[in-house]
Amino acid sequence: MKAELKIIADHLRSTSFLVADGVLPSNEGRGYVLRRIMRRAMRQLHKLGAKEAKMYKLVDALINEMGAAYPELSRAKAVIIETLKNEEEKFRETLEKGLKILEEEIAKTNSAKFSGETAFKLYDTYGFPLDLTQDILKERNLEVDIETFNREMENQRERARKNWAGSGEMAEEKIFFDLKEQFGATQFLGYETLSAKAKVLAVYPNFIVLDQTPFYATSGGQKGDDGKIGNIEISETKKFAGGLFAHFFANQNCTLKVGDEVIAEVNFKTRQARACNHSATHLMHKALKEVLGNSISQKGSNVDSDYFTFDFNFNRAMTPQEIEKVEEMVNTQIKNSASVNTKLMGLEDARNSGAEALFGEKYDSEVRVVAMGNSIELCGGTHVKNTADIEIFKIISEKSVASGIRRIEAVSGFSAQEFLRQQQAKAQNQIAELKEKIAQKDAEIASLKNAAVEENPSYLLENDSKVLEEILKKKDKEIENLKKNAALAEIQNLKSEKIADKNFAHHIFNNVDGKIFRDIATEIKNKAEFKDNSVIVLFNCVADSATATIIVSANITTQVNGNNLLKLIGGKGGGKADFVTGGGIISSQIATAISAIKENLNS
Repeated sequence: MKAELKIIADHLRSTSFLVADGVLPSNEGRGYVLRRIMRRAMRQLHKLGAKEAKMYKLVDALINEMGAAYPELSRAKAVIIETLKNEEEKFRETLEKGLKILEEEIAKTNSAKFSGETAFKLYDTYGFPLDLTQDILKERNLEVDIETFNREMENQRERARKNWAGSGEMAEEKIFFDLKEQFGATQFLGYETLSAKAKVLAVYPNFIVLDQTPFYATSGGQKGDDGKIGNIEISETKKFAGGLFAHFFANQNCTLKVGDEVIAEVNFKTRQARACNHSATHLMHKALKEVLGNSISQKGSNVDSDYFTFDFNFNRAMTPQEIEKVEEMVNTQIKNSASVNTKLMGLEDARNSGAEALFGEKYDSEVRVVAMGNSIELCGGTHVKNTADIEIFKIISEKSVASGIRRIEAVSGFSAQEFLRQQQAKAQNQIAELKEKIAQKDAEIASLKNAAVEENPSYLLENDSKVLEEILKKKDKEIENLKKNAALAEIQNLKSEKIADKNFAHHIFNNVDGKIFRDIATEIKNKAEFKDNSVIVLFNCVADSATATIIVSANITTQVNGNNLLKLIGGKGGGKADFVTGGGIISSQIATAISAIKENLNS
């Protein structure tokens, strides 16, 4: 066997076991070791002539050989494949840039020593590990000037030390370690109660330690509880050294003493809000897997009372349709009012039951399994009793936070309702501002006409009518654009719902110019979120009559024909099956027309 193939095989095994254990490529710690192992194998593939990412295609062969003895490889297969593929695609770009610099420097080298500064630049700027540079140089009978490389490395470390002010975390960790040694782990009562008697074990200037507590401590991405201990306002609870809970407060005169018995009360409102958000992360995690593929896995989260973030592995931005689909699936689970059940199980029993375990998390032999709707996960956090308690779920943003890692920010419950109210208010304000501008432009035109005629009617008519005509045309165009923008702003108010397997949306406009109404309908038709499985009905009311435009996604016109729907609601007109316009509809009967279309789509 070629030496290159042996290196690839050995490093593929190491890589796969590390990823299965929750390690991901990074620039520090275990992640950096993993990245170096990967890149060494990928370099051998490059030497063998691979023109594209290949290493991930070898995972199936590894699992066929070792999967029976090591089932964790099979469980992590999707994540291993995706991690290898992403890393190799990025490294191939890095390799090409680095090799170009390396070749240029080799050509300039007149001795057996290769520039230490260049080797450090390759390492620091292009992600070339020193051993990779050395491997390549060895083939040319060259060696790196290690003394210079090490000097450059030390200079960088010194710069880093000067930029670091120190956090005092070591001293703080010793305090909590000593407290744990003295008192042991804090007994957590918060799954069963939000209020409990407790004894004060330690009091410090900014935190209190109790023998038992109903306060959930920050862990698993969920922020710790706030509330009151006696008359002290607690801002957050954190867990340290083997299960010791510390209850933090600030800027208060704490009169509590060691040995005091107190009532510890969790803030119900923020606990419930965090429970809603935490349960929503579980439902969203499941929905992401169904929409984006089973290789999706959680890479971090931050669950607070007014919002939550969720990090996951994915190569690109989600499309508007994908985001909408995830929202729809989560809200369906919420509407289904599924009970949330928790039970303690052995770790292997939990995994065999299909419970989702997060890679990289270390679990005890007995774990807490949380099941709700179609989601089953290992989790120690607090949750709602029924998915209906979440009320509503809304994604606020989706963005990249690192290479191959995306972050969703979302809200649920009251925060989601407040967010939607703000969005609606913003849209209404935009419409009001545009209407005010239209009125101002109308007034400007009227003023121009009056001033011109009053100043010199005959001169204007004989010599300057064209100038005035151009001014009026320009103003008319401005008004038309403002009216169009005002009408377009109303698109945010489209009412949508799921009927059978189709997305149905509708909106009623009032007194919109016919051309503008057609332009709006065309713009909506071309929106990405309405490309598939959608039926949109727009009405434009002028006095007692209305015009309707019906838009049907191209992929469902064999099932739903816009012309048939127009006839169903009494409209006169027509068009292609996916874009139909007609008039003759009585404004007062629009609600009946919408109901008739819904019934038709549901049949």
